[in-house]
Amino acid sequence: MAFKNAAFAAILLASLFAKSFAAPIPRAKPLVRRTANAKRGIAFSDTTTTDLSYAANTAISWEYNWAISPPANLPSEIEHVPMQWGKASIENLQDAVEKTGFKYVLGFNEPEQTGQSNISATDAASMWQQYMNPLSTSGIKIGGPAVSSAPEGKTWLENFLSACDKKCKIDFLPLHWYGQGSQYFLQYLSDMHTAFPDYNLWVTEFADTTMNNEAAVQTFLTDSIQKMDALSYVERYSWFDYSVNLLDSSGNLNNLGKAYVQ
Repeated sequence: MAFKNAAFAAILLASLFAKSFAAPIPRAKPLVRRTANAKRGIAFSDTTTTDLSYAANTAISWEYNWAISPPANLPSEIEHVPMQWGKASIENLQDAVEKTGFKYVLGFNEPEQTGQSNISATDAASMWQQYMNPLSTSGIKIGGPAVSSAPEGKTWLENFLSACDKKCKIDFLPLHWYGQGSQYFLQYLSDMHTAFPDYNLWVTEFADTTMNNEAAVQTFLTDSIQKMDALSYVERYSWFDYSVNLLDSSGNLNNLGKAYVQ
């Protein structure tokens, strides 16, 4: 996770997660069965709650939780996408992923950030070829390292691909974006697609950081998902994180949550 304004991000997320840890979130009420959206997923922080029942029978078709194993009580119709967050236990990745029958795997989480997986581009390229590449022989689709929308994210990704020298198996590029205004978010996606035209995109973290203005956030969300549903180069996307802004205090979907999952 990364924001353009680090200080603002720290205040915002500290506030959100403080609320999340303050008390367990009650189980959400299941919705009437709806057709799943093949693109629409959720980034799920299972340190705050193990309940994903709210997402059953909705547009949500996939989930990831920054880990290899799926969260508890994941509805059977929702696909878990594992992630190799950083260097730790990467030598066990192939065995862990192949045993479970996963179709996709995500790579390092914001390796350009010292507060995240913090891996140099050259080290990442070396580990990728040794540990990530073999997954492709089992037909698993591999997502590249997920960089932030800060300038250093794009620079790191360019350096990584250069260090790979076309030897890293990558099927799509995951991206993160936080800010205000769907027009700026969508322009960022367009710019990254232009910069890396050989890869389709997964937006594995995105959110509007507007404070105390639910209407502005909902406008951002609805406009963004409508546009991404229509963009052929955006294969999947996942809002960050349902437990801190898609549910009300009773554990039911709020207006923002309903706009996303229905």
